[in-house]
Amino acid sequence: MGRISKHLSLACEAGAVYRLLLSGVSKSELEIQKELLTAAFGHDPPDAGNFHPKATARIAGAAAARRQELGAVNASTALHLLAQARKPGEVCGIAPDLIITVVGGAAQPRDLAIASWAAARLSVDAFKADAGHAEALQALQEAVKASCGEMESQDVANVAWAFASMQVEASQGILWHLAEHSTSRISAFSPRHLAILTWALAKTKLRHETLMKSVAEAFESSQGAEWMPQDLSNFIWASAVLRCDSPLEQMASRAAALRWEKFRPQELSIAMWAAYSLGVAERKGSAQRAVKRMLQHGAREIRVRLAKDFEPLHLMNAAWALARWQRHCRLAGLPQECKDYVCRPALRILAAEAAKDFSRFGARELSRLMWAVASQSCLRLREMGPPLRDYVRSSQLQAFDPDDLVSLATSLSWMLERLVWELPARRTHSRVSQELRGADEETKYR
Repeated sequence: MGRISKHLSLACEAGAVYRLLLSGVSKSELEIQKELLTAAFGHDPPDAGNFHPKATARIAGAAAARRQELGAVNASTALHLLAQARKPGEVCGIAPDLIITVVGGAAQPRDLAIASWAAARLSVDAFKADAGHAEALQALQEAVKASCGEMESQDVANVAWAFASMQVEASQGILWHLAEHSTSRISAFSPRHLAILTWALAKTKLRHETLMKSVAEAFESSQGAEWMPQDLSNFIWASAVLRCDSPLEQMASRAAALRWEKFRPQELSIAMWAAYSLGVAERKGSAQRAVKRMLQHGAREIRVRLAKDFEPLHLMNAAWALARWQRHCRLAGLPQECKDYVCRPALRILAAEAAKDFSRFGARELSRLMWAVASQSCLRLREMGPPLRDYVRSSQLQAFDPDDLVSLATSLSWMLERLVWELPARRTHSRVSQELRGADEETKYR
């Protein structure tokens, strides 16, 4: 969900950084704001642009020098800038103090949302392990719970993303509060904010049926208008993870209207996996047809783009969705199986892309990919055998648990079965065909 965080960072830009200019604050507070921005970008007056090479240390130094004078808005600005400027491995020791300042400085909901977003970004490497962070997060959690009823949709999305990403103990409690207060205000939320909120619920495995139903009804009534590929893929993924009813027919129509080539690899594979997962639980024929439609469109798109830029998880999700749906339809006797001439070429393309470098795959990803390809008779020994041999020789097979190992062994057994039983039949068929063609030619010349 990396692109969600990128979107939220841009959304935060319009919050604390400019609000001081609009709220009649004191000259000293404006001076602090200017110092923070100058420290971040190295300009005077500051201009939005590339961060200074030593921005993290400079921002922390400017905030520390003014620690006694910082208010909630300036403290949240410092957090926001630190979260954007920090390089991997850098530790922002002043972050807990800034969070405490935000919470204790008559913070507005937007300040708390920005502080939550920054806390999640800063916790990627070392935030949770540093002294003082537990107390700061506890104070932030209590402040967010107290003010979530006053938050706008953007603030709700920022806080939901932050606490779902941090996976702290209070995440479910905060998300439940946000969902409760948001259910009656669905019409005020943009599709992006609804998608992020439902994604956060699914990320923490928190099933709030009322909110999910309200979002589904809003999607259905608007036919998904203004929902973009990322929003659609996140919402259908959340519906699949939480096992909630979803408007599959409208989702399929919206995806087709957006055109599948606009879906990035992550969005395409997520949408395919979620469509299969929802389709397995569906009983309505119209919904099952919608699933077939989405999977076939996804498979056609893979044939066109040749799985370029697909990461191992994307390859596995797309292949797993196609193969499992085919198997489900056959076992359940459903007439919604994808056409072989659409499904099988896509699986071969996914397998060929994966075979370029099996070392990138984890045990679960590789075993599921192999199973998916082999189950549809698309596993080619010459193409996938050598890289699989190298994978085994590199001792990566030790990471396989019993289920993964059984799936891999089953895949190879299916492939061997094809070599033993199907190829001779094909050779016989080919020889008969040649004889018939020869007879036709002889008849023609008589």
